[in-house]
Amino acid sequence: MIKIILEIIGKIFSSKDTVERVSPGDWIPQEVVRGWVKGLEWEFLGLEYAPEVWVPMIPDTNSMDGTFDLGNNNILISGETESDQQKLIDRLQVGDIAVYRNARQYSVHRIIEIGNDTGGKYFIFKGDNNHSPDIDRVREEEIKWISVGVIY
Repeated sequence: MIKIILEIIGKIFSSKDTVERVSPGDWIPQEVVRGWVKGLEWEFLGLEYAPEVWVPMIPDTNSMDGTFDLGNNNILISGETESDQQKLIDRLQVGDIAVYRNARQYSVHRIIEIGNDTGGKYFIFKGDNNHSPDIDRVREEEIKWISVGVIY
């Protein structure tokens, strides 16, 4: 049932400039990944508190095909406090994957550019399987989660 719901969500939000590509299969059940992640020692991040951890299954949008796809477990972290979230965002670099929320939707894509303009620091994202970058410049406060790994 969950797989069907994720497929429907994926079709609703799928990018029109993607094609289905072969991606790694799903090997380790989500509950096993969640249990493993909860046991990790997070002190190496230099945060005041352990980060919030979310391990959602990936919907079938095709935008990140080749890297991850439907059913894969994306390990996402977010700072427990504003200060900790800012520390995580300050570590972001081109090539990292993050979840951002703009006025239209949540997206999980790769950072392809970081810059500054009159509005401050911004990030440009692009799905690995998309032909063009995401439309908007994403601001720090729009970044909600940072991908630290994918377990297949």
